[in-house]
Amino acid sequence: MRLASPLLAVAASLLLAAAPARAQSTDALVPEVGEAGDVIAIVGTGLQDTTQVMFTAIVGGFVGFMSLVVPVASVTPTRVEVQVPKFNSFLPPPPLADGEPIGLVTALNAAGQPIAGQLEFWYLEITFGDVQTLGKGSVLPQGEGKLVISFDPQGDQPVAGNPDLQLKLENAPAGAQAFLVAGVPDVPPYQQVGTGLVVVDLALPWVAIGPVLADATGTAVLPAPVPAAADGLTVALQWLLKDPASGKLLLSNAFVANL
Repeated sequence: MRLASPLLAVAASLLLAAAPARAQSTDALVPEVGEAGDVIAIVGTGLQDTTQVMFTAIVGGFVGFMSLVVPVASVTPTRVEVQVPKFNSFLPPPPLADGEPIGLVTALNAAGQPIAGQLEFWYLEITFGDVQTLGKGSVLPQGEGKLVISFDPQGDQPVAGNPDLQLKLENAPAGAQAFLVAGVPDVPPYQQVGTGLVVVDLALPWVAIGPVLADATGTAVLPAPVPAAADGLTVALQWLLKDPASGKLLLSNAFVANL
């Protein structure tokens, strides 16, 4: 795990020192990018004792880093769902200020002790609305959770002039052929398809890029460099696929990005 700053590394080391030595693991966040109000899942083993989750962020300024502890929404031995809190204290990232988008998520037991290790999370709150998650992903037909759009935290956010953006689909049916749909964002109420909502306005010009194969973990990755000429555009990005088992059309939620 790459830590975003020395300050965050100190916070992580203090938590790890308090962690109990048990056969538990936190293997992944699904998704690993989101904004306040989004539901994310910690996936691992031995998670049944999790009662709360700590979100740690580098908000910058005199505060430095801040941690918020929230109760879980649901818990099983292999999956903990929790809602991302709002810090309301972020400063912009460099060069404007010293906030950082990448922080940590830690599962805690009832005594407040960490369960296994921390996982990195990219806080969309630091974009101040330039990148939002909108709509609702389809419920996974066989499994837990919904289809979600994400991006590789190391490749940074959808923004004009970013050559390293890698858009991701997470929690999809393994082996599905997914397409990324890009277009103009629609206005609510969004059209419903099954259990998902279409955020891209299909009455206006749009493009579909793919297919991109979802791997055994249900993750599809698409390199998506953003040209500098896209500066000032607003785009909606949403994954679309057909479930290999049922043939039903499935959707992720969407990013709406002010490039």
